[in-house]
Amino acid sequence: MKNNFVNIGLISKGRMMESAQKIFKKKKLKIYKKLGDRDLFGYIKDKKFQNVRIWYLSPKEIIEHVGTGVLDAGIGALDLLKNSEPKIQSRISIEKKYNFGECQVCVLLPKFWLDCVNPTDLEEISNHFFYKKKRLMRIATKFKLLTEQWCKSRGINMVEIIGSDGATEAAPRLGKSDLIVDVATSFNTAKANNLKLLEDDGVILNSSAILCANKNSLKKKEVKKIIKYLSK
Repeated sequence: MKNNFVNIGLISKGRMMESAQKIFKKKKLKIYKKLGDRDLFGYIKDKKFQNVRIWYLSPKEIIEHVGTGVLDAGIGALDLLKNSEPKIQSRISIEKKYNFGECQVCVLLPKFWLDCVNPTDLEEISNHFFYKKKRLMRIATKFKLLTEQWCKSRGINMVEIIGSDGATEAAPRLGKSDLIVDVATSFNTAKANNLKLLEDDGVILNSSAILCANKNSLKKKEVKKIIKYLSK
């Protein structure tokens, strides 16, 4: 345990941050910051948890730091956990799934691919690209591991998975990819960019916010205590 603190990661901005903070409020755990609102560290005003230190981080950083043991636990996102390196995933235990931060990691196609409704159709299209157009079918995504696993398990092998750091939905219109894998909630952004969900088996993962912990940290009494309290 770093400096005798139990280190907990919380999302630093957006709706997920607000929802995560509500969990602490419901438990009557008041978080205070010593250096003002912009301080990226917080502490709990409760004698039972006075050794708990809150780190405000991005969702991706929370998963990475729980996996490496920098954090003992954190409230992060299931999709980012499942897309992280296998060695990171192997070190993390999911202690609770919450009903906020809900979204789906989906296979999204151009609307004009009218006859493509399932993975078998997508495999045929990938073969067309390879044998007729002499190139691999390109998929843009922020979720490379999840995409690779999904394609492989469906026998879709003639693909090039392209990393995306920006507006993934625009990649097909810009000619950077043929289709995408991305998160969706209402699908309004996808529709606005002339994309549709692969009708059959197009949802790779149903995601939400999670309370996760480093497996080694769970051996510590103080870590187990705060985890149990937040899991009720």
